[in-house]
Amino acid sequence: MKKLLFFLLIFTIISSNAFAAYDQALALFQEKKYQESLNILAEDLIVADDFKPGSPNYKIRFLAAHIHWKLGNEESATIHFRKCMAIDKTKADPYIDLALMLLEKGRLNPASSVAEDGLKVKEDPMLFWILGRVYYQKENYWRAKELLERSVSIDPELYFSYNDLGMALMKLSKFGDANTAFSVALAVNPGSAEINLNLAQSLIMMGKFNDAEIYAKKANGLAPDNEMIKNIIKKIEENKSK
Repeated sequence: MKKLLFFLLIFTIISSNAFAAYDQALALFQEKKYQESLNILAEDLIVADDFKPGSPNYKIRFLAAHIHWKLGNEESATIHFRKCMAIDKTKADPYIDLALMLLEKGRLNPASSVAEDGLKVKEDPMLFWILGRVYYQKENYWRAKELLERSVSIDPELYFSYNDLGMALMKLSKFGDANTAFSVALAVNPGSAEINLNLAQSLIMMGKFNDAEIYAKKANGLAPDNEMIKNIIKKIEENKSK
């Protein structure tokens, strides 16, 4: 009994030290000291403990994956994300972030495959958004629309899903519906120059130049050096003078 208690005490101390090291590594990551953060995690990761109850390895590997992502080490990041999937089969987070990394690198088919696998774990709105982005970039705007609508139906606060839905609707020449999507996105994130500009462009396509000018000028105030916004304002003024 004493031996059992001794081993439990040792395990608790080791686990506590591991979590403390994780917190230190996380602080360094937030300071953008990626290699220093990774060095701490590498010292603290005990591979044999991956599936032990109470092990910090999920958190260690998840952070390590993000550090490797930041450092451009796609293969190492992928290994850690996939190990996280194996350690905790109930979480969609590693699927979301791996798919995001692949999407960021323009690897559309692998990103789509990971997101679809993630949906088998949980119907997370981020996974539908990622798939919507994939199909938008593949120029399959109808499918993108369906997936982005699914995303916002689960979480109406995902303004970027609404914004991308608006973009897909613009491609489908559904300018009124696009205007509605951009309006919802703007209500959630009024400080976005991109969304203000997209709303202005939808209003231009609807022939509402006075309203478009309001949002284009708001976008200009938020991003005064953006040449595209300046060109849109010029286009609006030209149409108003006709």
